[in-house]
Amino acid sequence: MIKNLHLSKLFWTALLVANCYVIIAMYAIVTHPDNTFDADNQQHILAAVKLTYVRLTLAIFFMVAYPVILFSSLKYAKYVTIALTAWGIVMYIDDYLVLYKIIEYPKRGLVVVIQSLRPILLICLIWMSFELTFTKSKVN
Repeated sequence: MIKNLHLSKLFWTALLVANCYVIIAMYAIVTHPDNTFDADNQQHILAAVKLTYVRLTLAIFFMVAYPVILFSSLKYAKYVTIALTAWGIVMYIDDYLVLYKIIEYPKRGLVVVIQSLRPILLICLIWMSFELTFTKSKVN
């Protein structure tokens, strides 16, 4: 089944790296320290909601629905991958321009690892989008 998709080993490696990153990020979101957000500050509460609900929902979608879409239709997998890539890039820019000015993240631990590995996730998503766009598969 995987061989019928005609995707390279680099694509599967990028998918594996993206999945590992998402699992680590989901763990970090669920177990964030209590002192990360100021409960008296409205901006902190909105940022917490954005981080917890929106990002966690999208991460769960990526982990559960993406493999189903990938194995059922490369055409739709391409569109979903491009959308996830665009969302990831926008989120990355938004975090640097807005969120990091609002929230003071810990300077050590899992948060630093996630922030450091984020460009690698974006590179993986860009590669997956590129390969799905230009693949010569017969399955659609």
